[in-house]
Amino acid sequence: MLELVFAPVDKWIARSDKDIIDATMGELAKLFPDEIAADQSKAKILKYHVKTPRSVYKTLPNCEPCQPSQRSPINNFYMAGDFMKEKHLTSMEGAVLSGKLCAKAIVQDCELALKSKDVGKAAALVQ
Repeated sequence: MLELVFAPVDKWIARSDKDIIDATMGELAKLFPDEIAADQSKAKILKYHVKTPRSVYKTLPNCEPCQPSQRSPINNFYMAGDFMKEKHLTSMEGAVLSGKLCAKAIVQDCELALKSKDVGKAAALVQ
């Protein structure tokens, strides 16, 4: 099973399902030439749903300052998710990257606490 998102959506939303499927199969054939052919002579589409217009987001200018970082202003409170400050806004990749950035912030803060001999803070971070 594959789930794919075409972005930016403006270029694709008015296109026909056939155009979108043809473009998708062409791209997949380039990525997986042994398994997929654009003409579906290898892997075949058994079921599909094309276009869920309200499910695709786009970044607007000057929105980045509104995205919170993984290290919150609340002591020992960290956040991760696709809505956080990272380079893949509102995507699964963004959520994963945000989780990695969150873990990195926790490790950095723990190392800093240990260097400053603040064992209590380091212990609070790892609980």
